Amino acid sequence: MKIYGNLICQNAISEIARCIESVYPVVDEYFVLDGGSTDGTWEWLNKWKDVYHLTLFQNPYKDQGDQRNLLLSKIPKGVWVVNIDQDERLGLTIQCELRNFIERISPAVYDDPKRILPLTISTICVNLVKDLNHFDNKNVNTFATKIFYNDRNINFTNGYHTTIRYGDIELEHTNSLPVPRDWVIKHFAYLNPDRIKTSFKDPKRLYHKEEWDKKNWNVTEVPPVWL
Repeated sequence: MKIYGNLICQNAISEIARCIESVYPVVDEYFVLDGGSTDGTWEWLNKWKDVYHLTLFQNPYKDQGDQRNLLLSKIPKGVWVVNIDQDERLGLTIQCELRNFIERISPAVYDDPKRILPLTISTICVNLVKDLNHFDNKNVNTFATKIFYNDRNINFTNGYHTTIRYGDIELEHTNSLPVPRDWVIKHFAYLNPDRIKTSFKDPKRLYHKEEWDKKNWNVTEVPPVWL
């Protein structure tokens, strides 16, 4: 069973290497769609495409769902897709165990005529500290769209937080396979300095700089298994 990487990105020069290096060992093919980066991301991708075996595309960014669907349309049916974002990385345990896990899935799971939901692998998402938008001191379930089986007429919904569906049928829940609890995806989000500075200036953010300083969060406080 083949596994494809599926990454949409834009202006990700500070985080693109971290993401790609975590997915590259897992996948047979890695498709990347750039939305028109102006910070050197597109140049970086072209420089390293042969090393990471990247297949590159560009399309002007308008909607995240549109971008994801365009890239997904280029990936064959009947393969698994790893769809993590530019500010995320796969944990080491997933990198080591995902392929064996997928190879052990019974063919009956794929062929079950009663199955009406997409097959997904839903992991734990760890929101790292120093993240003004997404900080949480607990593990939270990530979107089940991160790892899924690309069959039938599967596609993404529109909008920023996209989910997968079959055709035009919206699905509130997905058919997630049970995986080990130590499988995590690390969400770095607004950890990089440029985004933190922007967050301080945005009045809609939960924390202002003074509150941030009082929290005194430090990345070294994150348990080693998360890093």
